[in-house]
Amino acid sequence: MFALILLILVIWWQPLNLSRTEVTVPDNVSAREIALFLADQNIVRNVDEFLLWLKLSGQEKQLKAGTYELYKYKNPLYLIGQLSRGGKSEIIVTIPEGSTIYETGRILVNQGLVDYTRFIELCNDDSLIAMLGLGVSSLEGYLFPDTYSLSSMQSEEAVIHMMVKNFLRRIPDFGLKDGDSLHRIVILASIVEREAKYEDERPIIARVFLNRLNSNRPLESCATIFYIIKQYENAAPKQKLTDQDLRIDSPYNTYLHLGLPPGPICSPGESSIRAAITPADVDYLYFVAKGDGRHHFSRTYREHASAKDRYQ
Repeated sequence: MFALILLILVIWWQPLNLSRTEVTVPDNVSAREIALFLADQNIVRNVDEFLLWLKLSGQEKQLKAGTYELYKYKNPLYLIGQLSRGGKSEIIVTIPEGSTIYETGRILVNQGLVDYTRFIELCNDDSLIAMLGLGVSSLEGYLFPDTYSLSSMQSEEAVIHMMVKNFLRRIPDFGLKDGDSLHRIVILASIVEREAKYEDERPIIARVFLNRLNSNRPLESCATIFYIIKQYENAAPKQKLTDQDLRIDSPYNTYLHLGLPPGPICSPGESSIRAAITPADVDYLYFVAKGDGRHHFSRTYREHASAKDRYQ
């Protein structure tokens, strides 16, 4: 009987290495969120048991983000020890707010983390997008801008999965109202992100675009034109748009087409998403850049035309 108990304890303490998997523990999450993530990856058998041992070990605040190769269903103390020591060859990468999937891909390539072509293909892969639980045609807008701890051992799929899951984890914090379409919110927020330079102007710009939508006017967002131009690899960067640019034949051209474009034009940050959900209570229909990053807002076209003459 003693031998049997000893065998059970040995297996519990150091289970047979039948299967292991690579997982990436995200940054800036709670111990419970880490436990739930590991349970979802079939690493932790019982979330409450893991959290109990974590509290008893005094390592609650010592778990480190990173990439790990972990055996499935390891005992809690072993896992806690691994997670406290840190993952392998971590590379810290920051994806700025307002980055497109193309810009994100280039940032990751520069760090030696992904193959650019493969990364972009996967961002438009229907099966991967469906697996992530999104009913969209592209992951543009859903690779949440943040600082990530990544490893060169991770696949492109794993990197994308981490960034989208980061976005999905934050949805409850955004305060979506009943009836809100998440995709429409992300599209609007992405335009706000590219138009606004100052935090206090984001809710105002969001309301301007909503006022234009409600009055059946084209959005006329320069940011959507810049997005069209950016999609062409050889297109030279532009500081100012021409009349010819405003006539580009694209569903993303908000000068030619009413309504929102078919998809986001970048990955918006949290403040732009909140602005799209809770815009300012103003009746402006126009705004023009002053040249210092700020905008002049107008209610009438006459006032707008005067502001354009003044600032441009």
